[in-house]
Amino acid sequence: MEKAKWDKANDPHTPPEILSELSKDQDWLIRSAVAKNPNSPKETLKMLAKDWEWSVRNNVAINPNTPAEALVELSDDGDWLVRSNLARNLSLDEDTLMKLFEDVRFTVRKSAVETGRI
Repeated sequence: MEKAKWDKANDPHTPPEILSELSKDQDWLIRSAVAKNPNSPKETLKMLAKDWEWSVRNNVAINPNTPAEALVELSDDGDWLVRSNLARNLSLDEDTLMKLFEDVRFTVRKSAVETGRI
């Protein structure tokens, strides 16, 4: 991993256009850092919500700036940890939160209840 890219991907002051470029990096650690960066553009977060690496999707799920449609999409993620962390995102709409409250996985349901919104 290239330290300069890592530093830029993690810096909340990195311009959105640079974060957008870094989101296409081959290294999943760089993409994962971009996914949690509060300055990442909404279109970039929507793209990263479809990433093959679960930790990238997980960081999209916890990013408060992730667009609603990407959050809804992540509620069907195959990884229960992504869904569990998604339930904690305060930007999540009520319908999606209720869907997670009814998830087959106890940990996901528990996370939904712990938000205090149910």
